Parts: sequence; structure tokens; C-alpha cells
Amino acid sequence: MDVSIKIPKWASYVVSDLTDMERRPQKLSPKTIRSFKLKLPDDCYFEYAFVRGDSETNPKAATDAKGLEPDPENKQKADNPWYPGISAVIGPDYRADPLANPQLEAKGKVRRFRLESKHLAETRRIMSYSPAGFEDKLLPTFYIQDGVAYYRIAKLPEVLETLIAEGYPPVHLIFIEPNDRAKEYRYNDSYQAFIIEELLPFIQTELATTSQRGAMGASLGGLMSAILGIKHPDLFQTVISQSGAFMGSPDELDFYTGQSSWVLETLGEKERLPLRWYIDTGKLEWLYDINKQVAEVLNAKDYDVQYAERNSGHNWVTWRNGLGEALKFALSGLKR
Repeated sequence: MDVSIKIPKWASYVVSDLTDMERRPQKLSPKTIRSFKLKLPDDCYFEYAFVRGDSETNPKAATDAKGLEPDPENKQKADNPWYPGISAVIGPDYRADPLANPQLEAKGKVRRFRLESKHLAETRRIMSYSPAGFEDKLLPTFYIQDGVAYYRIAKLPEVLETLIAEGYPPVHLIFIEPNDRAKEYRYNDSYQAFIIEELLPFIQTELATTSQRGAMGASLGGLMSAILGIKHPDLFQTVISQSGAFMGSPDELDFYTGQSSWVLETLGEKERLPLRWYIDTGKLEWLYDINKQVAEVLNAKDYDVQYAERNSGHNWVTWRNGLGEALKFALSGLKR
């Protein structure tokens, strides 16, 4: 479908799923160009916003401060908890996945911990969820980056309970919340040491856990999950990455215009690791190509991999729509 977007007179920049909402605002000239057109799939979900002219000298500062404004000509608001009120285009054939809004209530046990980390030199808060009826049972564990978002926005415990009711095996969910995700998730050795040397042993003392583990996250959280799996295949058996920020490397911390990809290059060079992979991505985002390339390398190496792409962008609607299939894949690989 063709979408015509009128540029407000006050707008100096446009941001969208295609360029990321914060890092790469696109310059506008409303005095000379009054509108632009997008050709989008009929089943799309796409988010965008404008930045005012008074932010022209420093558009990144404006977007970092969440200074994004919706399209005054578009009444459709995005379902985006990180950028509330921005605009969306929803195609006539778009359908949400049934598990994007799970109806089954999560009645399991939530535990909250405070862990003193020597590697991070601070106290970190960790939360776990054990499904109803399995609160103190010996179970595998899934470690989730951006834990609060997956807990509150994606409703991961509710998705898990729904799948358990359908016959899938239970797991403990470990929700990890970063203090500075851009710093910690980008090949940060101290953060990795915190996970491997401090958090995993701590959880083993607090919960009844088996040796089966999964690593899970979105965007930079997907990158960190991939790093943990690749570096520690003896500790993690499954990686779930949603819109993984696979561009860049330890020597090139640029996940937007970087030319390298440590994940892609390392998987291509290494012999096949004992890892299962679920990868999904939006087709309307700048990370689409690199996610597709990583999936192709995994297939070529004969990994157990499931890959999915959707006509949507880099947002929680995309990730919620993929969460059910991601969890089905991860749970189906567990030893009973």
C-alpha cells in the first residue's frame, strides 16, 4: 500500500523504525518538500515520529530526551511503551499473534533478589518467575536481558503459563535489568563476567535448577544473548534473539553504520556449536539484513535454527508477535 505523509511546518527531522528512533534522525525541508511517500506491505506495522525545528542544531539530544512528536495528520498512535504517543501505520491485513496479548493469568511465584556484584561494583536487582505448580521444582532456566520490559511489556510469564497449559515444559525465568544497556550489552567483559561468574551461581543457590539454560533478548539484548551463547556453549543451549543488534564488534561499537559483525564472522569461522537458535526480525528496520545473514550462516552450518521475519519494525509490537513462537521453539528443545 502507498502511504503519503505530510511534513508538519515545524518539523526538522523524521525518525522511524527504518533508522531507529534515537540514533539517525533524517533531515527534512518542509519549506521545499511538503510530503513524502512510503510503499508499505498490506500487513505492516510501522512506527514513526517528528522532531521539532527548535532541536535542529542537536537532533540527537532531542531524541535522547524523548523529544519526539506524533504526526498531527495521523490519528493512529503507536503501541510503544518506550516512546508513547508517536504515530503508527497499520496495514489492513495486519493481524497480531494470539500470544502477543496472552489471556491466561500468571499465578506463579515471583522472587526479587539483590545481588552484590564485584565485577560491576554495585548492587543489581534480579527478578525470577517460577510457573504455578512448579515454584520449587527442579527446572531449566532462561536468562532474559531487558528483564523488566519482557516481564511487563511482553508479559513473558503469561506467555509461558499459556504454553505450559498447552503441554510445553516449564522453566524458571530470570529477568535481568541493565543499568546502562548501551554500555553493558556491547561486548562488555565486566557485564559478561557478572552473568557467568556471579549471577548463574547465585541463581543455583536460590532456585532448584538443572544444567539446561537459555539466553534471550531483543536488539542489544539479543546481541548479548548471542555473545553468551557463542562464548559459553557449555552453559547455554538455546539463544533467542529478537532484532539482534548484530552489526559492530568489540573493536567497532557501531550498531547502525558499522561494517563489521562479530556475531556473523565468529559463527562463520567456528565449527558448529551445540546451540539452538531462534532469530526473528522486522523487515522494516535497519537490522533486517544482518539478522537474515546470521540466520543463513546458521542454516549453512546445519544448526537447529528457526528464523522468522515480519513486515514490521524495531519495536515491541514486532517482538511480542514473535514471542510465542520463540518460546515454543526454546521449550520444545528441552530434555524432559
